[in-house]
Amino acid sequence: MVGAVLIVALATLAGVYLSHLDRGGRHYGFGAGATQVPDRVDVLATINRVDAPRNEASVRVFVSVEGAYAEDDTGVYPKQDVTISTSSLSSGELTFPAGKRIVSQDVRMDLPGGDIADYPFDRYSTTLRFAADVAGKPVPATVAIIDSDPGFVTRETPVGGEPLAPGFDIQLRRTRGTFTMVWLMYVIMWALALSVLTGALVMGHRRLGMVWPGLGWMAASLFALAGYRNTAPGQPPIGCLLDYTVFLWAEALVAFSMVYAVLRGTRVEVAAEAGG
Repeated sequence: MVGAVLIVALATLAGVYLSHLDRGGRHYGFGAGATQVPDRVDVLATINRVDAPRNEASVRVFVSVEGAYAEDDTGVYPKQDVTISTSSLSSGELTFPAGKRIVSQDVRMDLPGGDIADYPFDRYSTTLRFAADVAGKPVPATVAIIDSDPGFVTRETPVGGEPLAPGFDIQLRRTRGTFTMVWLMYVIMWALALSVLTGALVMGHRRLGMVWPGLGWMAASLFALAGYRNTAPGQPPIGCLLDYTVFLWAEALVAFSMVYAVLRGTRVEVAAEAGG
């Protein structure tokens, strides 16, 4: 009893530690641009959601003005019209009229690098770059990027070459928690499929006939695997690497085991009736 309590306690502590590591890798913030210039435009871009099947990400952009470009200390009321040019192919420019409160806007960023068919090892890359104009004239700007999607972590490389258009080359990859869950799915699916196969071989070797509880267990396993596969984080579509390396094989093994057990059981039952 004491040993079981100790194991549970150690597992819980290990889980808390791993959760802390996983959480520490998210909500990762980084910035670039003219941070030392007093008169500037600040851009905060939050990656809210990565839509891997569509190879795009939803980014919420919040802009504030500093110094001579602001009407007051809040930084949300520009003296003149502010235009933010983005690297998004769907939302090229964001406009904020003079004297009106700045509100955040959502843009869609394309993720040309990466393919969800590689799940869970899929990685996506893009460039987030912003440039600011005040009253039609380019002005210094800073860019800060935060990732907020719980299923991905972001790693960045600053983009050089254009001082008035700071940004980053970013790479999005699955979180440690996602990898842990998927590897657990690998182990469980293979273990369940091999267990069903072993049970079918034992039933056939011992000539047990139609063992209905065993057949019910096999049929339940066949459908349970499909439901379990659909719990994969990020809801990857059928046909990804996860399916070809474990799910489809597990389904095939369970189906084969059930058919094998039925055929061998039928032969035993028929022979028993003929002999009786």
